[in-house]
Amino acid sequence: MNEDLVWTRRDAESEPAYKAFRLYLEMGNDRTLPRVCETLGKSHTLITDWSAKHHWVNRVKAFDRYVIEAKTDGLVHQVAACRDANIALMDKLRGLLNDRLDEFITKRQDPTIRWTQALTAMAKVEANAFLLKDDQKTTAQMDRVEELMERLERVGLE
Repeated sequence: MNEDLVWTRRDAESEPAYKAFRLYLEMGNDRTLPRVCETLGKSHTLITDWSAKHHWVNRVKAFDRYVIEAKTDGLVHQVAACRDANIALMDKLRGLLNDRLDEFITKRQDPTIRWTQALTAMAKVEANAFLLKDDQKTTAQMDRVEELMERLERVGLE
């Protein structure tokens, strides 16, 4: 048995005992020894003995912790990756807009509608980048910013 994965079958655990444990484990918040007895048609004494001998309660707690941490870790990494992508996009867009603004200032020209659209889109994405309440909305806004950036690079800010 892998000591880190205490919910896996133990060396001294029979197949029927492990099957009962798996049932108990998979019951989630509704798990009880009487339900295992009823479902498997086994005596309460037998199930109680298996539970005590193979430390079902501690193994289930370890499994529940593992599942919660795995879900949380995945979410943390996903949010961090999204945040990093948003920051990289904002840096890229700021750089492009900064360069173009310098060109306007040097030429004493006024920015056009595209400039305003790009700046507005960047501000919206930036405002939502750290909230990430609506991933589809943020993704759509990021797509819009990228589209505007591509258009700006193709035609320039005329």
